Amino acid sequence: MPLRPNFIERQLIKWGMIPGPLVDAALPGFMMSAMIGAGSIGLFRTLNQEPATAEELAGKTGCNVRAVTNLLRVLQPLGYVEKKNGTYSLTKYARKAIPVEMYQDIATFAGKQIRLAVENVETALREAPEEGVIGWDQVREGEFARTYQVTMRWLAISTVQEVTKKVSLPEGSKRMLDVGGSHGLYCVEMCRKYPELRATVMDWPVGIENAKETLKEESDVADRIDTLEADFFEDPFPSGYDYAFFGNIIHGNVPEQNQELFNRLGRSLTNRGTIGILDQFDNVSGSRFTRSVASLIGWNLFLFSNGRAYQVDDVKGWLKDAGFPNTKVKPLKKSPGFTLLIAKR
Repeated sequence: MPLRPNFIERQLIKWGMIPGPLVDAALPGFMMSAMIGAGSIGLFRTLNQEPATAEELAGKTGCNVRAVTNLLRVLQPLGYVEKKNGTYSLTKYARKAIPVEMYQDIATFAGKQIRLAVENVETALREAPEEGVIGWDQVREGEFARTYQVTMRWLAISTVQEVTKKVSLPEGSKRMLDVGGSHGLYCVEMCRKYPELRATVMDWPVGIENAKETLKEESDVADRIDTLEADFFEDPFPSGYDYAFFGNIIHGNVPEQNQELFNRLGRSLTNRGTIGILDQFDNVSGSRFTRSVASLIGWNLFLFSNGRAYQVDDVKGWLKDAGFPNTKVKPLKKSPGFTLLIAKR
């Protein structure tokens, strides 16, 4: 749970009596290491099974008792665990907020990504490498790629219902293409919303493996969803689709790549073609928290692949040039910092 200074503490931070860099850099770094550590040893998953003492947790996770005790002391004031009669359990907040079965993979991915970013942040600032300081090749295959896929699934779970409600397809729309669709959750919910819709998940092989796992569980729509192993930068888009969706894709590309993607889509979609873009935009309206989420994710993608959070007007311009001049911007209320942009011919 984010640190929440009280009124007096906020004033001390504002006046500089509590150093801002401590609050903005050091403390979040310490929190990050604790949360990643808890995930990597499976602590939340273990506590989700049953409450335990520090000694029992150390035994079940194969860790040092003193180290686990120190970790638990951090997680208590943060609101993730509570202690009663020497036994620890997950709080109600933790059970709601943490995807317990997925969190170990999420922590593994976050830990490696953050380590690579921090180690190379000066290089990124001085040189801004074309491929970023991490690069998409890191998540094409292997264990890091698998944990990336789990993380993308987790993010989609929190947004898919709201995104689906905000999408309205033109009458007669029959086919959907999820570009870089990974888990395929957006296809699943769109097919449920539109009983006549068929969908295709287009992604690298590691993403298609993720989608196939979803389709095993979603038998009511699985027969209307297929998969296509492809690289959307290098391979042609299939034709005959009415709706193309980009879920957290364009922020990982440079402008020229996005322009090319939209132009190619413009030539492959049908006359009723619609494009949906879920992303973070640099000039979103909203609270300071909402704007901070968008800008921080943009910064992360700059480090990851030389991407960024784009200005809405820039994206609208690319879409207009590709033949999609009619756009609507729909911020997500339940996921601050995330915005859905719908473009039609």
